[in-house]
Amino acid sequence: MQPTHPTSPARRRLLAGGAASAALALFGCGGGGGDSLAGVGSGGTGSFASGPIHGFGSIIVGGVRYDDSAARIVTDAGAAASSADLRLGMVVEVNGGDIATDALTGQRRAAASAISVRSEIEGPIEAIDPAAGTLAVLGQQVRVTPATVFDDDLRGGLASLRVGQVVEIYGLLNAAGQYTATRIDDEDGARHYKLRGPVSGLDSAARTFRIGTATVSYVGLGTPPAGLANGQYARVELDPVPGAAGTWTATRLQTTPTGTGSLPATGRVNAELEGYISAFASSTRFAVNGVDVDASGAARLPAGLALGRRVEVEGVLVNGTLVAREVELEDDDDRDGGGLEIEGRITSVAAGGFVVRGVTVGYDAATRFKGGTPAQLAVGVKVEVQGSLSPDGATLLATEIEFDD
Repeated sequence: MQPTHPTSPARRRLLAGGAASAALALFGCGGGGGDSLAGVGSGGTGSFASGPIHGFGSIIVGGVRYDDSAARIVTDAGAAASSADLRLGMVVEVNGGDIATDALTGQRRAAASAISVRSEIEGPIEAIDPAAGTLAVLGQQVRVTPATVFDDDLRGGLASLRVGQVVEIYGLLNAAGQYTATRIDDEDGARHYKLRGPVSGLDSAARTFRIGTATVSYVGLGTPPAGLANGQYARVELDPVPGAAGTWTATRLQTTPTGTGSLPATGRVNAELEGYISAFASSTRFAVNGVDVDASGAARLPAGLALGRRVEVEGVLVNGTLVAREVELEDDDDRDGGGLEIEGRITSVAAGGFVVRGVTVGYDAATRFKGGTPAQLAVGVKVEVQGSLSPDGATLLATEIEFDD
């Protein structure tokens, strides 16, 4: 028997983010880079993080625990949401205060002031390839990995999906135009579809463009957003009924210069960025999610940095360029994403499992218990859980459960 948790209405409206190739302003002529970015170790004011949620306590993004109790939480469409709507695997952008390191635990913490939740795609599944572990949704190829989190309604992972089913995909876009899903939710009953990615094939006379292989018409939108151009990232809401020749009709269109929409444009801000290398000149000059990275002053650089590799970069944003202190390679197929953590009070209990912060937690004979026993697991009890994603894609299988009351 599996514990259940209520489905939040606001969660059904969350959307958009990704990463694709971009020309780097810092390449050539020293634009944006060079000596003007010296002093990477001096840090910045405030913080920014972009990437999937890897845990709760409040939320863990890029290895930083952000207190979300006073944060303004919104979808990328501008709809208000709450911390109860946040789920493992959702891609978020967090703006917050300075990061402090706990001297005892080594944990890095900050207070979030704003959290923007992004998904990439919302629409019907057109094809499923179980052998390759891929889906086709709205003309986009989506890769499912052992680290992809599935909604409780989709327990069973890829095997739970069917052609024609409407899903919402949170994830990261690589340089080849393929999305790696970090979370998939069931969205049957959606009133419109959504898509986000870099524009190509722009035809300003016909008022059409492409995202991946999907052709989008914006003929009914009046004046297009300023700067609409090939290579620009677009977020588009679509009429669920396709037009002539399979063209999708845009009902709303927004653009951003990079795949990270709420990136602070000015000043010095401590930053954590997770995504794919979307443009590459060298191991010290590349881009992630379309954001320029200067890694010339990084303490260490891993071997194997290249176009399309997934990385996590820590450093300081200086007027839109991320000056890296550290660069780490990430593994798409790592089921635990480096370790999943949940902290909070139990909201429901069933045999062999319970729910905390909307996450179903399972345990077995190998699970370590600290400060209590399985018999003490009850609604209202506060616990800290460490573990990895179960093969069903929805359950956090605990390696350690610590009672925190």
